[in-house]
Amino acid sequence: MTEAPDARSKTGRKAKQESRSAEFRQILIAWEQTTEAFRSSLRALARELGTSHQLLKHYLAGLEEWKYEEAYRRLKEQSDEICARAKAENRGLTPWEEQQVRACDRAHIRALAVPPMLRLLERIKREAKRGPLDRCQFKTLEMFARYNYPGAKELLQKCSQVDLKKRKRFAQNVKDTQRQEGEASVSWGRRIWDECEKYETNCPASITVDLLEKY
Repeated sequence: MTEAPDARSKTGRKAKQESRSAEFRQILIAWEQTTEAFRSSLRALARELGTSHQLLKHYLAGLEEWKYEEAYRRLKEQSDEICARAKAENRGLTPWEEQQVRACDRAHIRALAVPPMLRLLERIKREAKRGPLDRCQFKTLEMFARYNYPGAKELLQKCSQVDLKKRKRFAQNVKDTQRQEGEASVSWGRRIWDECEKYETNCPASITVDLLEKY
């Protein structure tokens, strides 16, 4: 069965847009670096590029991760060339070459370790839009700001002007985390532990179902 013309055209447009991914990302990097007051909206930029706002938003969300991956990819190519040349010449690596290979290893570690941290920072940014952060989130944000993660210092400055979420007593956490119908006791207890951690609650040494039901 042949594919419908509309389906073919949509697939073709999608493939063409995906092939421009590097171009879109480079433009988005420049767009991000432009002062907000002087740059066009993301929707206007999408119209200029002949693509969708949704696609640009997708690339923008993963832009920082892509930067680390690209840095590693470039260094990996250089490292492979250096090692291949040394092998072909039947010799060991020079001090400079060893330094380049080590730089590639460090970039690999960053490419693996940084993306999960960036995703955590994005979650904290979303939580900050909904309301005050809890103390754990605030301390994590301070760490991100200390290591110059993108947008962390600006967010920390804003959050510093807002009161943190107030601490809760254990009994209040239990009351606010009612057991759902058919929920296993282990699952219920885990949800309560999560709430206690969020609000820095002092918990009893032993939490039993009888204790939870008492509250």
